[in-house]
Amino acid sequence: MKNLSGILLILLVLGCENETSDLDDILTNPLDENQVTYDVPAFIFNPSQYNADLVNTFSAEVFAMGVENLVGANALIQFDPAKLSLVNVKNGELASGTGGSTPMFFFQDSIPGLVEIVAVYLSSDSVGISGNIKIAELVFSAASAGESELEFLPECEMLDPDDNPIEIMGYANGVVNVQ
Repeated sequence: MKNLSGILLILLVLGCENETSDLDDILTNPLDENQVTYDVPAFIFNPSQYNADLVNTFSAEVFAMGVENLVGANALIQFDPAKLSLVNVKNGELASGTGGSTPMFFFQDSIPGLVEIVAVYLSSDSVGISGNIKIAELVFSAASAGESELEFLPECEMLDPDDNPIEIMGYANGVVNVQ
């Protein structure tokens, strides 16, 4: 009995060790403005890297980061149509405002390898929203193996309630690795 309690005590002591050397990797948040390498306001993909296969679809979320008083977003995103196929575009949080039951959310994908997303925040008080805002979710399927980039084009726009442009200070493109 003494041997068993001794072994349990040793296992308890060894099991209570705290390994803290890799906490920096665990505690990174891509939506934390203090941990990013781009200036805000910015358009980003979250996450920035995607591992996909030729069978399943995957989703890429588009965010406006660190923006103040946003009421409109126009995101133009380019991708390699030989490697990726756009299946669907889903509304994010911006166009789900308080302006009524019909969100102001549109997308155009008639040109292969290019999608344009327009989202408008409708509110009765003519005030925009601030912070980190999900604009849309892009659903892709992989057409061939290899690496492809999801790239924001410089024609992207953010607008305030007076229809003035909000200067976009950074972009964080996405990378898709298809196995």
